[in-house]
Amino acid sequence: MTAGGIYVHLPYCASRCGYCAFVVTTDGSSRDAYLRALDSEAALAAGEADGWIFDSIYLGGGTPSLLPPVAIERLLSTLRGRFAVSADAEVTLEANPEDVSPDAVRAWTGAGVTRISVGVQSLSDRELSAVGRRHDAMKARAAVSLLSASGMSVSGDLILALPFQTAETFRGSLAGLLEAGASHVSVYLLEAEKSRVMEEDRRLHPERYLADDAQADLWLEMGETLAGRGLRHYEISNWGKPGRKSRHNLKYWTRTPTLGLGVAAHEHWDERRRANVSALEAYINGLAEGRRPRALDIAVSAAEASRESVYLGLRLSEGVPSSEIEALVQSSGDERLPADYEGWFATGILERAGDRVRFTERGFLVSNEVLSRFV
Repeated sequence: MTAGGIYVHLPYCASRCGYCAFVVTTDGSSRDAYLRALDSEAALAAGEADGWIFDSIYLGGGTPSLLPPVAIERLLSTLRGRFAVSADAEVTLEANPEDVSPDAVRAWTGAGVTRISVGVQSLSDRELSAVGRRHDAMKARAAVSLLSASGMSVSGDLILALPFQTAETFRGSLAGLLEAGASHVSVYLLEAEKSRVMEEDRRLHPERYLADDAQADLWLEMGETLAGRGLRHYEISNWGKPGRKSRHNLKYWTRTPTLGLGVAAHEHWDERRRANVSALEAYINGLAEGRRPRALDIAVSAAEASRESVYLGLRLSEGVPSSEIEALVQSSGDERLPADYEGWFATGILERAGDRVRFTERGFLVSNEVLSRFV
């Protein structure tokens, strides 16, 4: 049996970043009640997971590193007590640089954390300040260096197209992250439209933002830089050294069953897509009543599973079997799709590699347009 994964959403943050669209809160008064609710939900979910082995746990947020280390240790101990977690499980903790200290690193390691995903975002103080990050570039470099020296697997996040970002500052952020010892890099394009403040800023001050062509050139240049440093591009936004891919996130892209615990958490289990309510009070109250507080619970049909296999699998550099995507193209009911599909090869967006179809590096830049045709 394929091993499953467990995602836990920890929504507490010290402040909200300008680009954030996640379910988070800066009010920590409910934290203890929330952690008790998580324990209750884990007990309920464990009843559905009898016989399953789990080889990845992902503590996301929010800012999981904001929790006291003892709370992280207690949470992971609870999960290991409720579920059959393999001895070599990948245990990821999302952390902000300002929370990283020698004491915290020792505590996280002692609790069984094996991987840290650090929200660096930029190594330019001006860019960090523009989006409300609480750390500066020096602190971010020091955090990544400290974590790398600890022996844990370290992933660093960067954002392309932040306000005031230039080609030179982005190159500097990437170089600094690699020099500090990151063995995995995730790079995301700024989605200003998901934040009213950011969207309005870009409308009023377009000169603060890189043009689309400049972003595309930097994206391709970045890929070459990372490849030269031994990091393989394995998913649209992710590069990793050998053995450093995110085991947990790969489960999403390969449709491997995952449980989702916490407010607004999503899960794919027993061919059902489920999501918890996004209101913190409703989540806590639901667990107090002895139920998992669902906002969504739908069966995934065989046809939908086939579509998911294609549009999720295309996110990976290895692509998908050509037989699967071509069957979907012919049966989609979209009269334009067969011609567009062939056109994507002609224009260098897609390519064939043996019996598989995959995006080219340039094709990844327009992947949203292609993937939306299969959703």
